[in-house]
Amino acid sequence: MVNVTVDPLTRIEGHLRVSTEVDANGVVTDAQSSLLLFRGFERILQHNDPRDAALLVQRICGVCPLSHSLTSTNALDNLYGVAEQVPKDALVTRNIFQGLNMIASHATHIYVLWGPDLANPAYKNVLATLGDTGNAVWKEMVGRFAPISYKIDGVPVPAGSSYMAAIPEKKRLQEAIAVIGGRMPGPVTPYPGGYFYKPSLPDIEKLASYYLEVMDFVSNYTLKVPFDTWIANTYKASSPQKAVSFVTEHLTDLINKTKGSNDFSRAAGWGDAEFYAAFGSELVGEKLLGLPASLKHDLIGGYKDPSKINFLSYGGYYKPKDGYDPKSPAEDRIFPSGVVTGKLEYLKFDSDKITESTAHSFYQNSVEDLQPAKGETVPFTDPNQIVYNNDSKSRYSWDKAPRYDGIPAEVGPLARMLNMKEPLVTGLALAFNEKGYSAANVYTRMMARIQETAILAHELLTWVTVDYDPNGKIAVPLDLEKGKNSTGMGLWEAPRGALGHWVSTDGNGKVVTYQCVVPGTWNMSPRDSAGVPGPMEQSLMGSKINAVGNILGVDYANPVGIFHIGRSYDPCISCAVHTIDLTGKNAPRTLRIL
Repeated sequence: MVNVTVDPLTRIEGHLRVSTEVDANGVVTDAQSSLLLFRGFERILQHNDPRDAALLVQRICGVCPLSHSLTSTNALDNLYGVAEQVPKDALVTRNIFQGLNMIASHATHIYVLWGPDLANPAYKNVLATLGDTGNAVWKEMVGRFAPISYKIDGVPVPAGSSYMAAIPEKKRLQEAIAVIGGRMPGPVTPYPGGYFYKPSLPDIEKLASYYLEVMDFVSNYTLKVPFDTWIANTYKASSPQKAVSFVTEHLTDLINKTKGSNDFSRAAGWGDAEFYAAFGSELVGEKLLGLPASLKHDLIGGYKDPSKINFLSYGGYYKPKDGYDPKSPAEDRIFPSGVVTGKLEYLKFDSDKITESTAHSFYQNSVEDLQPAKGETVPFTDPNQIVYNNDSKSRYSWDKAPRYDGIPAEVGPLARMLNMKEPLVTGLALAFNEKGYSAANVYTRMMARIQETAILAHELLTWVTVDYDPNGKIAVPLDLEKGKNSTGMGLWEAPRGALGHWVSTDGNGKVVTYQCVVPGTWNMSPRDSAGVPGPMEQSLMGSKINAVGNILGVDYANPVGIFHIGRSYDPCISCAVHTIDLTGKNAPRTLRIL
């Protein structure tokens, strides 16, 4: 048995240590996900005015500050008793605000954080065994996804065309957010009871112009099939089977056109989405399309025991009406809340079934399993107790272990698409399940993120041009008395998954407790009090560590399989952990945002 540790896993947000035990066949037999720093925001917020929380919690993460701000605003809507009164146009503005951020986050992950792994030299060696076809596929992979300042065998490689084109689109989307957020990161406009700024008609026109420029990128790089055609035949398809059939028929046409030429370029109709859809999966690429090889990403990052995993969504994006239900029933959001079991059974979401375990975390809480509303954050202060390379029976992470009804849950695009029964992603999951594959794997996670980006682009146009009324009401006043001796819960969907904030106040209206359960806490969690591994730990175990199923043997020095699996969750560790101060000089005190 060989220990293969990636510390830190790079091209993610924050500090993640992935430790695995790998057998002689290159298969992971045990895994530990260790989050290396303590997040102290729950303690920072104590004794402060809760209205500051929507601004302060943005500092948890610079990638998705909007998500924390909106989730906190939801919690404060609930705390002050105004959730059911928030005006429609304030909610639509929040949708636009979050939609822009989620598209920007997904594009960054697909092209800049995860995509460069497709240019790993391990694939060059594997694909070279397939002659001209393999060499053509490799040429496209490195030509599209190679990062800046990259070398292969000591030779500099130009940055990929898709990689480079995605970077200015990230900037453009950040600028669009600033139009209605004041600035990005650190926007200042979300506020309990509505929204602090009413976007004007010129603002909407400016957003529309940004939208058109982003869609140029989509049509030039991401999807070569017309965008409206893709949406109509996948997101709007009448059944999962028809959505999958549309994609496989489209890919078959592309393959037939390139027979003999090995031309997999964009000019030949191969957008980045089409290219990965065809070559990323053994089932789709080899078995359904008849391609000579695939990256076999559907064979890694799956779950061996369906009884030990759920797919959880809190629900995201408000329906265009006045008010919303803080408990987020499925019918209340555009992306519905829900729970899908590992056997693809659908359950109703109940926030009371969420708990957090600290059995394998560096906390000395009075109770190991608590609901977030009653949560504690009492860290170890003895550095001798903080050991990241402990065995799986010990404590090894600053991350807590959230569970839904006692079961680990994957959160993020795949969970959202399954819970909303999105036809393409649901169809792929059903196909993998029927053929004996894990419905969740690296391939379905990435396809879900690609598909969700397309769906959000489609919905965003409606929010901007149809649902929002520049003359509409944007906020309702707060009764600060209602914020005394009160509690609030904010449930939302960040780009990386289910995000919840829980707050309680005292008789002076100041924060007593504040708890955040973030997507990284769910996905990268350690074992719980029952010893069950978290989602990423489970998905590593049983997976092979090298390219294309270790086809060229075992290379412990280049575990691209571990890279793929870890990054397929788009980890945001800064959301889950931060720093700890043992000096005693920085005790909780009042902070004000002026």
